[in-house]
Amino acid sequence: MIIKRIYEFYQNIRLKRLLRGLKHIGANNKISSSTLIYYPDRVSLGSYIYIGPNAEINGLGGIEIGNGVIIGPNLVVHSANHCFKNSKYIPYDETFDFRKVTIEENVWIGGNVIITPGSTIGEGCIIGAGAVVAGSIPALSIVVGNPCKVIKSRDSEHYYRLKSENKIYLKEKRCF
Repeated sequence: MIIKRIYEFYQNIRLKRLLRGLKHIGANNKISSSTLIYYPDRVSLGSYIYIGPNAEINGLGGIEIGNGVIIGPNLVVHSANHCFKNSKYIPYDETFDFRKVTIEENVWIGGNVIITPGSTIGEGCIIGAGAVVAGSIPALSIVVGNPCKVIKSRDSEHYYRLKSENKIYLKEKRCF
């Protein structure tokens, strides 16, 4: 029990240092202490964000996460890839293709999701557990699968009514 508390203590210290290195961080975020962020100086986080356990976020190509985003466990985000076109070696060389990832506000991302370089997830989307996101996902879409596919859309009237009333889950829960 004492070893677990000591481990958690040091994980929290590591996370605080990591968060201080971010390009931008808003208020009232809850980020699991097991989260790993590579190149934090290229990562921007809005406010009222929850990131579940064991997230790996590689900010090499730039990442922006908007307000009110909720992310389940085991997220993987890549914002750069090795270059293979016209590379000096096979399968790739030491150069990178930087491709910013944008997650707009009020997105809900399920567990075990992978987001590939250059992806944009529109406002209010729901990304189903285990999905692999590549490319642009239109606002208010509900997507699942590998590769992910839009299976339906959220009720825009309901969504925008709640948004206009500032009914954001993590604001209401006040779990910070």
